[in-house]
Formats: sequence, structure tokens, C-alpha cells
Amino acid sequence: MARCRCRPNVMLAAPIITLTTAIARHVCADLLGRWHPDWHRLAHLVAAQLFPGSPRHTLTLSPRDLHDLLSVLLDIAIDIGDGTLTPRACGFAEADIHEAIDLHQHHYGPLLDC
Repeated sequence: MARCRCRPNVMLAAPIITLTTAIARHVCADLLGRWHPDWHRLAHLVAAQLFPGSPRHTLTLSPRDLHDLLSVLLDIAIDIGDGTLTPRACGFAEADIHEAIDLHQHHYGPLLDC
């Protein structure tokens, strides 16, 4: 009998992240408010994957774009942590951002292909 081996599944290594609607919309607004066009391109990539009426959105991005998105999420978490941005104003808490990042890293591991 052939021995079964666990092989890495390419689909499980897909660079995806799941965000709530409030976080995704805030990220888009934040990116569009930045001066460089690359941030605007990322905002459009995120916005194109938002489905009306859905409370959560699974975004599929290139590894580089996902790395940039994760850095923006950390910037937003820092803004909430230092009081520059309030959970009441943005509709989510710092813990919500960390939950999204932790969930991504739990399922897919750290990004290595940047």
C-alpha cells in the first residue's frame, strides 16, 4: 500500500486576507488619501473585491500587494493605539485589525515572496 504524504496545497498558499467591511472601506479611503499612485492602484484592487451586503470580504492580492496592505493595516492599528484614530470614528477596534492579520498568518504563514 502506498504511503500517504501531506503535500503543500498551492491553493492554501494563496495570498489572501479576510477583512470586515468597515476595515476594508477605511483601508480604501486611507490608500486613496495617500499621494503616490501605487497606493491608489492598491485601493482599486481592494475596492474591486468588495461585495455589497457582505460583512466580510476575502481579498486575493499578489504577495507584494498583500505585504503593502498588511503594512497599511499596521499603520491604522498604530493610529488607533496612539489615539490619532478612534474606534468610534472608523467603526472598528485595533483588536479587529490584529485579528485579521493573525488569522491570515495562522492559515497562510508569513509572507516570504515579497
